[in-house]
Amino acid sequence: VHWLTIEADIQVELEYTWLTRGEHRKPEFLSVNPGHQVPALRHEVFCLAEATAIILYLVELNGIQDQWVGATADDRACTHRFLSWHHTNTRLKLTLDYFLPVLLMPAYHGVAPPRSEEVKRLRNRGRESLELLELLLGGRGAYLGGRAPTVADLFIASDLFALDLDPDRDAWFDGFPAVSVWLESLRSSHGYQVSHRPWNAIIPRLQELLSAHEGTPRDNFWVADACAPYLKGSQPDSEKHA
Repeated sequence: VHWLTIEADIQVELEYTWLTRGEHRKPEFLSVNPGHQVPALRHEVFCLAEATAIILYLVELNGIQDQWVGATADDRACTHRFLSWHHTNTRLKLTLDYFLPVLLMPAYHGVAPPRSEEVKRLRNRGRESLELLELLLGGRGAYLGGRAPTVADLFIASDLFALDLDPDRDAWFDGFPAVSVWLESLRSSHGYQVSHRPWNAIIPRLQELLSAHEGTPRDNFWVADACAPYLKGSQPDSEKHA
């Protein structure tokens, strides 16, 4: 969602919510999203949760559906297809089933990762999604929608960029040339570079913690302080704060 607001120059006022400090469970945040999840959006008195709903709402509100969802019924249907596919493929198999238990939770919280046999199984499941994504990209052009990125490209790529934390990151994309070219094209965009700046900045520290293999709980309050220097300038240049 943040990435889109930069690429499309959508005027928003960002309020950073640090999960590592429990800010998503404070009353002021719960008044926007009782489900205590990010992202959450408040537009005047209207509140909305779920990233897919938010991003589609923003493009409609700003009259840019043709560019970011599709100019025809067929194009829009394809974008929605990719968004639906994402939830049970790249989001499920790469982020929820692999990234969280194998990489992020061991690095953030010091919990023990799954056994090596389970990690191998999860990687194989993740590669199944990449195989399908390779086919989708190979038959459609530079992006999922053809010659220009859509909201589906941003959603799916964001989950794959999370794998930058993995010491075996390059092995994930070995044998998937279309996926690799697609990712590097999106990585070169201004919106990616700004919206992902904090995440990219803390990857080295997370990798250090991941390699420690302590298997014991640890404090993760440091994340907010480590990200803070990289948040300046992370909103659209034309933004005016109310």
